[in-house]
Amino acid sequence: MPLTDAAELIEMNTSGAPAISTQDTKDLVWRFQATNDRFGAAFAVIAEKRGWKKPATMAFNNASGIGNAEGFKKAWEKKGGKLVGSVVYEPNRPSYRTELQQILAAKPDVIVTGSYVPDSTIILREWYQSGQDVKWILPGWAANPDLIKALGNEAVEGVISVDSVSNENAASYKALDAAYMKAMGKPVSSNVYACMTYDMVVCLALAMEAAGPNATVAQVNAKIREVSNPEGTKVYSFAEGRKLLAEKKKVNYEGASSKLDFDQYGDVTPDFGVFVIEKGQLVRRDVVSI
Repeated sequence: MPLTDAAELIEMNTSGAPAISTQDTKDLVWRFQATNDRFGAAFAVIAEKRGWKKPATMAFNNASGIGNAEGFKKAWEKKGGKLVGSVVYEPNRPSYRTELQQILAAKPDVIVTGSYVPDSTIILREWYQSGQDVKWILPGWAANPDLIKALGNEAVEGVISVDSVSNENAASYKALDAAYMKAMGKPVSSNVYACMTYDMVVCLALAMEAAGPNATVAQVNAKIREVSNPEGTKVYSFAEGRKLLAEKKKVNYEGASSKLDFDQYGDVTPDFGVFVIEKGQLVRRDVVSI
């Protein structure tokens, strides 16, 4: 981001690091994935809906992991709750038994993580060996089929995995799903990032159309919110949007990944799928909007 900002270039990404929002001082960076603090807020909604009262957090020591934990803490405290414990742990350790014991000693009813597959594998293995009863909420990039394969079905039974889900009722999603199935032989739901990158292309193309021939990067960039956010006629494809723009009408592209209503930082808020690991399978049980 510092390199693309310095070069006055538009950057579109699927990062979750919250710091991007404020460090992009030129408003040239557009994020199509939920920020990690938004993931944390979704974790808080999930914990509240399940009636848990004594959460704790464990966070990998980087902007993403800490963003998950801090987002949860902020949202949980806003609901009037308190954490019973929190720990930030370092990467590439052979064991996290000390950090885990610190958290388990507080007797939480749920542990929320900002983690990845390698460290989650170690933490959950050591927790399972401890025999202490507690529930887990992990981000989808940590609680996935690789984690299940590494630990076995029994150790991860009941773990909640949270990931952003696409705008599944939108015509844009349905059209992409059909094209993806034809090209890849599987539904686009198998790759949430495919929807995000598809929307990057459509948003940028519509902004270019709106800016007109010979537009500068700055002029194209200034049109991204204009073609994606309200007000304007909702459109679900580049072709629809291009036609209306040619008629000098305003458009609001509703994406395959989300509604794509960019905030002042260039961030969006997709919905979140709540997946429970049951007999080695990730089963979606709920969709949360924040």
